[in-house]
Amino acid sequence: MTSFFSERTAEYSILPVVMSYLKNRFGAAVPMYYWASREGNTVARDVHDGRHVRILALFARRPKSVTEWTMSGKLNAELFEFAERAELLGVRTVAGFPVVRDLFELGEDFRILWFPLTRSQVQDVFFKVDLTRADPAPMSQSGHPIRTLELDGIGEAVSSACVLSWKEAMAAISDARVTPRRTGSGAFWGGNRYNPVYVLVPA
Repeated sequence: MTSFFSERTAEYSILPVVMSYLKNRFGAAVPMYYWASREGNTVARDVHDGRHVRILALFARRPKSVTEWTMSGKLNAELFEFAERAELLGVRTVAGFPVVRDLFELGEDFRILWFPLTRSQVQDVFFKVDLTRADPAPMSQSGHPIRTLELDGIGEAVSSACVLSWKEAMAAISDARVTPRRTGSGAFWGGNRYNPVYVLVPA
């Protein structure tokens, strides 16, 4: 499906919202884009020795096929695969979808749909949003509502995340990035095409 901006643009717009909420709730929150040779190296480990954090992984999604009345979106199966593995490692994962009709609405007050990502899905999840509703809710292709979270739900997810040392946190992120990729003949292990932004909440 076509779109008019990238996931990175969506990320820039939704991250400040969740960061503001988490800072207010937990006192501090730090955004991080993981590089194994930077945040994951021994210098970073030594600098942050003694630090303990909870981790939220955030995937930005982008609207597609926008009309006057509806817009479409997709939650890729790979995101659920990542989230399932990340949860076993103590990391919580959500996806954020800005409900906007054009790029410039990102500079105004806009609604964000927050999706909890937990169990692995065999297929991509496609959904539509009815823009004629004051409180638009995502519906699956079969017409069933798709569960979303409010910011308090994200806060609860972070609260339930494991408290990890810096070394454990970077290892968890590194391991979560290697996920089973399904093909017609089964599954193989490889890197995820989609990289989240991480929010570290000091414990």
